[in-house]
Amino acid sequence: MSNSDFIKRVWESIYDPNVDVAETVKHYFHEDYKQCINGIPMNREEYIQHVIEQKKNIIIDHIDYKHVIERENELFALYYPKGKNLDGQTIEAEVIVYFRFENAQIVRIHGQVQIITGNLTDVDMDDT
Repeated sequence: MSNSDFIKRVWESIYDPNVDVAETVKHYFHEDYKQCINGIPMNREEYIQHVIEQKKNIIIDHIDYKHVIERENELFALYYPKGKNLDGQTIEAEVIVYFRFENAQIVRIHGQVQIITGNLTDVDMDDT
């Protein structure tokens, strides 16, 4: 399986409302996982809590992948998650991200997320 197919499977699983976030993250994300999104670092446990909070407020309907570049254990992607908050309002973001893989798991993510439509608090990105 290509890394781009792997990432698509990961996001489908994580944002599936019927799937346990912690179990999914522990399966797909390395135990030493680290990320930095918009300058905010998180480890695997912090990321689990972040996604749990997101899923309380939003449903991701689909992700539109515009560009994906793969090389060995690295991937760079530009994609647009689209969904709705619990009030039915549209949410869309632009994601520019670098992934590094180790032992068939994600070990590092570094990226930028910009909300195009929606509220930062709906996606647990408000800094308050």
